Amino acid sequence: KFDDRVPLVVVPSTYAQTTEDELAEAGVRVVIYANQLLRSAYPAMVEVAKSILLHSRAAEAEEHCMFIKDIINLIPERN
Repeated sequence: KFDDRVPLVVVPSTYAQTTEDELAEAGVRVVIYANQLLRSAYPAMVEVAKSILLHSRAAEAEEHCMFIKDIINLIPERN
């Protein structure tokens, strides 16, 4: 028998002011923030690029950067 209850999933790209609680009250069960991280990463990359161009080196931009080792450590090890 088919269960007629289907989870409601939303991608709130155009209604950013709506809270997760409000969405849940409306019956939403899953919220996917599809592009907010990408949209916030690009301006940070532009600022680092501007700093490198301005100073002709990366030293002044280092405070805004993660160490490569820390990025690699984010990848789960395979067993």
